Amino acid sequence: MKSFALKVFFRIPIWFLKILYFNKKSVFRGHQFDIQSQALISLQPKIDLTEIPDDEIHITRNLIIENRIKNRLSLYPNMPVKTVDNYINDTGKLLLREYTPSEISSQKAILFFHGGGYVLNSVSTHDLTVSYMADRLQTKIYSLDYSLAPESKYPVALDEARQAFDWLQTQGYQASDISLCGDSAGAHLAASLVHKILHSDSTKIPDSQFLIYPMCDPACDSESFNALSDGYLLTQRTMVWFWKKLGNNLIKDNDDSFNLLKLDSNSKLPNTIVVTAGFDPLCDDGESYAFLLHKRGDVVKQLHYPKMFHGFASVTRLKAAKKAVDDFLAEYKKIL
Repeated sequence: MKSFALKVFFRIPIWFLKILYFNKKSVFRGHQFDIQSQALISLQPKIDLTEIPDDEIHITRNLIIENRIKNRLSLYPNMPVKTVDNYINDTGKLLLREYTPSEISSQKAILFFHGGGYVLNSVSTHDLTVSYMADRLQTKIYSLDYSLAPESKYPVALDEARQAFDWLQTQGYQASDISLCGDSAGAHLAASLVHKILHSDSTKIPDSQFLIYPMCDPACDSESFNALSDGYLLTQRTMVWFWKKLGNNLIKDNDDSFNLLKLDSNSKLPNTIVVTAGFDPLCDDGESYAFLLHKRGDVVKQLHYPKMFHGFASVTRLKAAKKAVDDFLAEYKKIL
């Protein structure tokens, strides 16, 4: 949708959308899909990413990044948030954008990883989302512009995430001062980094992890994947494609930094919050990961939003999405 059309859309009263979609209601597990979210998704252009050749993915990616920045779906923060770009590796090309809110109430730092299936998006597409989070949490956030697939296969992004985690410790933060956060693929990257650290130096695990609708299992065969395979922005077919582009067709199902549900460590994980959405194909995987941690005796909480969809955290101009984001950020702030 174009910027002007979006302005018009967000001015349409919810009661009017309920009339328009009265005969198109979508219900799953006893909950009705949020009408405003349903309407917005129905108006989005359909793109089958799986048909794009590898050597053309960068073109589509750049167009998506450009459109996401131009057609703003996230709210601005209430107070100004200052940004500084840090380049942290030897090549001088690995960007870690620093967000400093007007008011800071926690001396901890958040290391954030954006979503996009490891194939799409960037620090820039999530700029407003992270600014909004920094303002609400009153905490510094560092957002990593990690390398994307298929140009950079697993574990390139994971290695860069570890570089960012280590760099923060050179800036005066202890590992116990750092919280990891991400959405979708970014949530997978955050948890993946925790798993990697557990196997290398369990004395330096981060303070906490906040995982927003995480990718977990490359099988993509849960009940929610099969029931919500199409029509809710993220499709089952696209998720299978994302995993394939990340994994280079190699079998890594027993690598617990790749398949999170194969967690193989007796070390205690940091305090964890997992966010799931009812109309998200990834819903059951996120719940499975939360339950796995619960069975291990780790401190974990699942926050479930039954009327929302995959990606809602970056669409806070939707009324229900804003309410859900404000709610989960309030929970996140309690553990920072």
